[in-house]
Amino acid sequence: MDRVDLAVIGGGITGVGIARLAARNGLSVALFERADLASGASSATSHMLHGGLRYLEHGQFALVRESLAERTAVSRMAPGLARPRRFLMPFYRGDRRPGWMVRTGLWLYDSLAGGRGLEPHQSFGAAAALALEPDLEPEGLLGGAIYGDVVMDDARITVSVAMDAAAHGAAIHSHTEVTGARPGAEGGIELIVRDALEGGERSALARYVVIACGAWSDSVRTRLLRALEPGRPDPARLLRPTRGVHLVFPALTRGHGITAFAPRDGRVVFVVPFGEWSIVGTTETEVVSSESPDAWSPSLEEVRYLREALARLLPSQARRPALALMAGVRPLAASDGTLAAASREHRVTEDGDLFTIVGGKYTGFRPMAHDIVARVMARLHRSARIDDPATPLPPWLAAEAGAEALAAFAVERAFARRLEDVVRRRSLLWLAPDGGRIAAPLLAEALGRRLGWDATRTREELRAFHARLDDDERLLHEAYEDHAPRPA
Repeated sequence: MDRVDLAVIGGGITGVGIARLAARNGLSVALFERADLASGASSATSHMLHGGLRYLEHGQFALVRESLAERTAVSRMAPGLARPRRFLMPFYRGDRRPGWMVRTGLWLYDSLAGGRGLEPHQSFGAAAALALEPDLEPEGLLGGAIYGDVVMDDARITVSVAMDAAAHGAAIHSHTEVTGARPGAEGGIELIVRDALEGGERSALARYVVIACGAWSDSVRTRLLRALEPGRPDPARLLRPTRGVHLVFPALTRGHGITAFAPRDGRVVFVVPFGEWSIVGTTETEVVSSESPDAWSPSLEEVRYLREALARLLPSQARRPALALMAGVRPLAASDGTLAAASREHRVTEDGDLFTIVGGKYTGFRPMAHDIVARVMARLHRSARIDDPATPLPPWLAAEAGAEALAAFAVERAFARRLEDVVRRRSLLWLAPDGGRIAAPLLAEALGRRLGWDATRTREELRAFHARLDDDERLLHEAYEDHAPRPA
């Protein structure tokens, strides 16, 4: 039986961030993720390390200040995976937020960044805005502003943080599900874990356990508490999950990002420059239960909403086909009121030796980890000082690496165990015009040699990979065939 100070359930950015910080500060750590690392919301973000400009409207100043500090720290940790970019914010007649309000928000955004800020924002007229991005809709354009933020590779930063955790002694177990729990004979919690791909169970005894399962945190917490305290009433829900959808296109702009307001409801939408591509998002749809497969499936209406917003901003791009789509469920902390005003602060709940963390933003994974590790260290009567330097994360594989080198890196260093793990979260092959179909057979063969797959398993990996692509392409095709968007 494995014995550790801390077991982390969940391999998104929050879970791997906790594992990294705990291991760096001398705790023995094991992390269990039932699927792949970053396979939930951590690979379906807007791909931005940002303070959250829109959160200023709801008075979340402390969160924005903290996030802007973390934007700088994480950029230093992953310089190859996070880069500053300029974002253009056009002002249109009829926008729900007038230009003066937006300019005030940008001034405050710069101020909260302090000395860690990027180049300060600038405001200008309509002609200058069109000079920067000639494809902008000119009708009703009053002017604009430009400001700085950071674009990042969310999935690969998550994996890099896990690599750093492992380099400091953490045991990272992907595709490994926690199926049960019982009180340890001499304290702590004994977890029963199962290999989701190969089968077989084992146990791990942890002095403390943290649930960092994102949108699944409520169900995991309920299941573990039922096992640890039979007869106890089920706990109140901690989450108010929402789905966010993004579309990915070949580059749509002249290199700038765009921040604007959707014509239908005034929500903030982004066109994010990501390498040779543009990411357009996002939606926010409340979901009843994150356990339902439908919760993670983008709807036709959400795809059309994003295309409508794109058509308003860049009408010449309105019929351009998307290469891919992403959908994730955000683990927002439960709250009353509108979704737009819901806090992005994180919350920690303690049930004896079991901790659950929900909410928060990707950019703030280090403060979230600090909160958990500080609590565990206090329980263990360890030093209150927690060391968390923003030192570089382990280096990533070169983009031009071939199938053999990519398979070796993904399996031996980056915890991949399936074909989709590598195409979607250890490389950018999923953004190729064919979605990675050409590369997939060679990569599957290379992975099979390292993971011991037989011919049947290799064919099954390819079948599952193609099935996922086919589902996405059907939805995108339907969205383009029916109800083509018109510029607003």
